[in-house]
Amino acid sequence: MSGRAETVSGISLSTALLLAFTGTTAGAAQHAPRTERVSTAADGTQGDGASSAAVTTPNGRYIAFRSSATNLVPEGVTRPGAYSYIRDLTTGEVTKIEQALSTPRPSADGRWATYTDWGSRNINVFLSDLSTGTRIRVGAPAGRDTASSPTISEDGRYIAYRWLGHPEFPNRIDLYDRLTGTRETVSAGPQDSNRDMDRPSISGDGRRAAYQDNGTGDVWVADRVTGAQTEADDGTPSTVVQLSANGRVLAMDSADGSYVRDLRTGCVRHFPGVRVLAVRPDGQRLLTRDTDANPTLRGGREIPVGHGSATAGSVSAHGRSVVYSTEDPDVVPDDTNGLYDVFQWRSR
Repeated sequence: MSGRAETVSGISLSTALLLAFTGTTAGAAQHAPRTERVSTAADGTQGDGASSAAVTTPNGRYIAFRSSATNLVPEGVTRPGAYSYIRDLTTGEVTKIEQALSTPRPSADGRWATYTDWGSRNINVFLSDLSTGTRIRVGAPAGRDTASSPTISEDGRYIAYRWLGHPEFPNRIDLYDRLTGTRETVSAGPQDSNRDMDRPSISGDGRRAAYQDNGTGDVWVADRVTGAQTEADDGTPSTVVQLSANGRVLAMDSADGSYVRDLRTGCVRHFPGVRVLAVRPDGQRLLTRDTDANPTLRGGREIPVGHGSATAGSVSAHGRSVVYSTEDPDVVPDDTNGLYDVFQWRSR
C-alpha cells in the first residue's frame, strides 16, 4: 500500500491537477462543440463495416482505429475481417496498415506507428515508419518469443510492450529503443515469481512506464532514469488504464471504481461507481464513462462528449478533442449504415 485513497464524490481533486468531479461550469463563454465522423473514406463515403477502438495523437490530427469496412481505401481489402487504419484529419488521407492485428499506436507527428502482427511463429510487436513504409520488429527477433500490448513515446523512439519468451517464464514488460536498437526490461519482481506483468503504459518522453502485476493486482511505475519502482495503487487490486504523457498522473480501474494517482505528490483519489477511460496528456482532465455508457470529460467541470465507448489514448492535448465509437445514427447527418462508427468530438 502506497498512500491513503481519498474518495471523491462531487468535490475537486487537487488544485495542481484540476482533476474534478464538481460538475461546475467555467466562467468563460462557452463554445458549441462539434462532432465529425472519422471512419470514412477520404471522400466522405461511410464505411460498409463497423469501426471502433480509436486513439488520437496529442494534436488531434491523426486518428487510428480498427474497422471491418471494405471501402475506406481505394485498394479495398484482400481478406475478410478487421483492418487497421490511420486517418489524417488535415489532408483527409486514410492509410491502411495491412498487417496490423491491433489498433496502431501512432507517434505524436503521425510518422511512426506500433502494433501487433504475426512474427515468424507467434504474435509480435512491430514499428512502421509510415513515411517510408519500412517496418521494424520490436520484440525479440528470433525463437518462440511472443510480444503484445505496445505503447509508444511521443517521438516514436521508445516502445514498451509485454514480452513472453517461453510458456514457463512469466510475462514481463520490456522497452525497445528505436535509435539504439536495444531492449531492456522495465518491470520488476522477485526472481522466483511466476506472476505475469501486463498492460504497459509509457510516458511521452519514454522515461516512465506503468504496468500491473496480474498475480497481486499491484500497479507499478518504473522510472528508467533513477531506476525507482513506485507502487501506484492504494492496496486495492487494480488494472492500468493510462499513464499521462507528462508521466505525472496514472489512472487505474478496480472492482469498486477508478483510482487516480498524482505520482509527484503521492495523492491517490478514488472515484466510486465511475470508470476512467483515458487521461489527457497533461493529466488535467479525465475521460470517464457512467453506467449508461456516456463518455464525459471531467476537470473543473463536466463536459458531455457523447454516447458510446472509448479507450486509453482517446483524448488530445488540452482536452480539445476526444475520439469514441458508437452505433447511434443521430450523431452526424446521413449516418445510415446502422453500424458502429468512429467520431471525433471537438470542444470548439
